[in-house]
Amino acid sequence: MAGQKRLSIFLDSNVLFSAIYNNKNCTYPSIIVDLSKRKVFDLFISTLVKLEVRHNILKKIPKKIWLFKEIVKETKIVQDVEFTINPIISLPRNDRIILGTAIYYNMDCFITGNTKDFSEFIGKKICNTIILKPKDFFTNFHPGD
Repeated sequence: MAGQKRLSIFLDSNVLFSAIYNNKNCTYPSIIVDLSKRKVFDLFISTLVKLEVRHNILKKIPKKIWLFKEIVKETKIVQDVEFTINPIISLPRNDRIILGTAIYYNMDCFITGNTKDFSEFIGKKICNTIILKPKDFFTNFHPGD
């Protein structure tokens, strides 16, 4: 793999929260975070994802704020971009910003557990970014397709 670019994986808020909530249970989100720690790929979030997850952790599981801080320290954080392109224009504003940010920064993959708002995009590619559920990242993702 020398000289090859590592995959860029962008996590939606719900996936990062789930990884923290279930960090010892070998869930797909926690495995994704663990693989990023092992430098299998580059893990990204945006400022908005960071703020949403921090808020939810402090509200629901404040004892795990230490784990949130540890993961964020090892994750690349990009600035949010209000990048509105036709297929995502109908999304709620925060979802549009988060997915638009992943697309703007040319991420290989956007991983979300939000099947309510992103259902029409799951398994599809927008520009160079494929949108997948955490499980699908392991079962249906073929880099370079």
